Amino acid sequence: MAQRIRGITDAEATGPVAEVFAASTEMLGRVANLLRIVAHSPGLAKWFLPLVAAIRQPRAGAVSSPRLRNLAVLKTSTVNGCGY
Repeated sequence: MAQRIRGITDAEATGPVAEVFAASTEMLGRVANLLRIVAHSPGLAKWFLPLVAAIRQPRAGAVSSPRLRNLAVLKTSTVNGCGY
C-alpha cells in the first residue's frame, strides 16, 4: 500500500516545523515518520512531540520499559495487520 500522506522532509521544514524537527532530533535522536506526517499541522506537532517524549524517553518522565513499549508496538501492528 502506498503512503497516503507524504511526510515533510528536512529540506521542506521551515519556521515552527523546523523547530519541532530540531527538538525531536535533540530529544529522540531523529525525526520519526509519524512526526513528519503530523507536522502538516505545526500546532499539533508542537503538542505531539512532548507527548511522544514523555512516553518513550526516561529523562522526559517515561516509566515504562523499552521492552514493554516494543511489545505494545508489535501487538498493535499485529492486530492491525501492519507491514511496517
